[in-house]
Amino acid sequence: MIRNITYTLLIVLWAFGANATHNRSGSITYVHISGNTYEFTIKTCTKTSSDADRPELEVNWGDGTVDTIPRQSIDFDPNYDVQINTYIGSHTFTGPASYIISVEDPNRNAGVLNITNSVDKVFCIQTELIISPFIGTPNNSLVIEDCPCPEFACQNKLYCYNLSAYDPDGDSLSYSLVPCRGEDCLEMAIPEIYRYPDEVGGGIMTIDPVSGTLCWDAPQFQGEYNLAIRISEWRNGFYVGSVIQDMQLTVRACNNDPPIIEDVVDTCVFAGTVVDIPFVAHDPNPGDVVTVTATGAVFNVGNNPAIFVDSVAVDTAVGHFQWAPGCEEASNSYYTVIIHAVDDDPIVPLEDLSTFRIKVNIPPVQNVVVTPTGSTMTINWDPSICGNIDHYNIYRNLDSLTLADETCCSPGAAGSIGYELIGTSTTNSFVDNSGLVVGNEYCYLVTAVTTSGVESCLSNVDCEHLNFEIPVLTNVSINTTDPAVGTDTVKWSYPKELNTTTFPGPYHYQLYRIEGYQGAETLVLTTPQQASIINPDTTFEDTGLDTENNPYTYRVELYSDNLLIGSSLTASSIYLTTTPNDNQIELNWVEAIPWTNNTYEVYRETSPGSTVFNLIGTTNSIGYIDTGLVNGAEYCYKIKTIGGYTSSGIANPLENWSQEVCDIPVDLTPPCPPVISIDGDCELEETYLSWTNPNNSCADDVMSYNLYFAPFEGDSLIFLTSFNSALDTSFTHADRGSIAGCYYVTAVDSAQYGNESDPSNIACIDNCDGLYELPNVFTPDGSGVNDLYHPILPYKFVDHIDLQVFNRWGDLVFETTDPDINWNGYNLNGKKCNDGVYFYKVIVYEIKLAGLVPREFQGNIHIINSH
Repeated sequence: MIRNITYTLLIVLWAFGANATHNRSGSITYVHISGNTYEFTIKTCTKTSSDADRPELEVNWGDGTVDTIPRQSIDFDPNYDVQINTYIGSHTFTGPASYIISVEDPNRNAGVLNITNSVDKVFCIQTELIISPFIGTPNNSLVIEDCPCPEFACQNKLYCYNLSAYDPDGDSLSYSLVPCRGEDCLEMAIPEIYRYPDEVGGGIMTIDPVSGTLCWDAPQFQGEYNLAIRISEWRNGFYVGSVIQDMQLTVRACNNDPPIIEDVVDTCVFAGTVVDIPFVAHDPNPGDVVTVTATGAVFNVGNNPAIFVDSVAVDTAVGHFQWAPGCEEASNSYYTVIIHAVDDDPIVPLEDLSTFRIKVNIPPVQNVVVTPTGSTMTINWDPSICGNIDHYNIYRNLDSLTLADETCCSPGAAGSIGYELIGTSTTNSFVDNSGLVVGNEYCYLVTAVTTSGVESCLSNVDCEHLNFEIPVLTNVSINTTDPAVGTDTVKWSYPKELNTTTFPGPYHYQLYRIEGYQGAETLVLTTPQQASIINPDTTFEDTGLDTENNPYTYRVELYSDNLLIGSSLTASSIYLTTTPNDNQIELNWVEAIPWTNNTYEVYRETSPGSTVFNLIGTTNSIGYIDTGLVNGAEYCYKIKTIGGYTSSGIANPLENWSQEVCDIPVDLTPPCPPVISIDGDCELEETYLSWTNPNNSCADDVMSYNLYFAPFEGDSLIFLTSFNSALDTSFTHADRGSIAGCYYVTAVDSAQYGNESDPSNIACIDNCDGLYELPNVFTPDGSGVNDLYHPILPYKFVDHIDLQVFNRWGDLVFETTDPDINWNGYNLNGKKCNDGVYFYKVIVYEIKLAGLVPREFQGNIHIINSH
């Protein structure tokens, strides 16, 4: 019933609209109320003197329902015979989905230059609303402050305009030009019905996808033009809805020039800062009155909106942006303010636009102080001045740096300068017990994070080291590489900050060793008792080890008399491994140490057994490739690491050696693949293949090739043949009754290594078409000439056929699957067929690249028996 009523109304409106065209501009915006309920505002710009007036509009909600919404207000502009109509209505949707909301109303006004027969075209505005539980809350709103009614541009002058759209939820907006919409709210066809204004009026029309500022530079022809702007919403990178603003622009002849707004750079402020920024606009035409205003979300959202003090003055006007943003206004994004300066030209007032951005940040956390306690660090700071703090982020680094006093900080600023997030706290204190190392200096900074996810700028940095109350390992270095009598040198630093009153001594150390990185510990050293903490030995040479095949891990304990004071962290010897390849050896090593290595020196023995090692390279990261080597020759290496702890009082730099490792480079790298090409001759039934020689481009050791083949596309290619010379780069594949097939070729290096390249490109070729034909006459009279019926020879590429021959009454007289046929003119009952015309149909199964492909045709056969 509703659908019938709708159609009746549309018919009436169409008939009425034929004599009363009026629609010029319009849009549908929405604001979330609660749950799945939204309030929609529809604004249209219509001609006041038109007979057509719409006290109500019909809205299609996109969920199968249609409502009629009454007009709430009219804003008349008698100077231009236009009015802005505002309709407001709410709707509750059934659940999550994408809804297309639309209003369709005949008709557009006549004479729109870029819409063919515009007077006959339906005016339709459309909005897409996405309701989803996955986009978070608040659940989607979009507002357009300005309604373009009317809009004028000067012929051959720059025109710019901005809708002043904003998103109350803080979603990002993007802008694009799209065709206007017509009947059924479909985009008008391009170019049959719709063309963009500059395609008709000349000049260049663009829209800034970020700010939404539309500019036409510069329209050449007077008249009325319509265009549509799609405003799309994005939340965390996901599309969440859009509004299409249809608007009309009239180009007139005039001598006016727009005002010019002085640029103001974007800025950032901390919450609590009082902002007063002047915006100055000058008009190049003396005596023009300039009005400076501003629009943007910052004036409309929250409980603490900004204000703009408008200015109206002759020649030069100065407006003021004023705001005292609080913590609730802090955001990870900028607020965008559109500054408008318009003159009072009586023919075409012109406007200049300027986009200004302001970002509000949470002030930095103050007075971060770090205090070492045992094996932990306690970090304290002053609570944030903001009351909407959800938690604090604590960041740590091994190095300190001087931070810039930034108000324009961005999310992730701590990570960008090397600090790692190590924890969060809901109070103004945090204890770091995450495996801190005695001997390193740790630096901390703190940020505050609001309930809406806004992170403050960086606090001050404070650095400390753990109290030096336990021994610290400094060296585990290989002296001798051997599977049985290898040696390690182990060193440690004594605890220089030990409380000798609490632990008066005598002191001794116990050193433990693990073969590898984990497992049972072996006590390898107990030092003699010493009265002073600075006296006990801090160096030990561990002997009788298999340093060739194993790393070793050490740990040292300190005792006061028989009371354990504490233990160092473990440290292991550097363990080097090698991987041979073609003319190179790749070196990698493993380190498990409490200090930080920053330089690695690579040494290579001058010749095997010489025991003389020369430095061949330095790297700042683990891994090194020694190139330009001779395959089959032996090379020996060892690594020296250079590093240290970050706090003072410990030997620096720390140098340690790996074991010695020898290896022989061998060619394990296949050559690059050739490039294959293909051709063929259907008459000769030959396939011609040729390929490139990689030795001429990307290789130097190709010795042979392997060729692979599949008769049908999609089949696995299998080995066909090989070629034992790098210069043998062609092949003719023949004597197989087909040229169809797919091929690839691989290159193989020397017989000693036999590395085969990746396959080349796959080259395929197909058999020719239509090479099987049947004659229409044969004479089975026993004369020895044309006694048998067979295809016109020669035929090619046929696997089998399905042939049936019928007499004129439709009786089957002969059938076969043999491609040669060889019919002697006798029927299936063994009787000779009479003279006359017989009919056949045949399916020929041709051998093609795709497989056996049936080809069906039919014809007639004239049998003539000579008597």
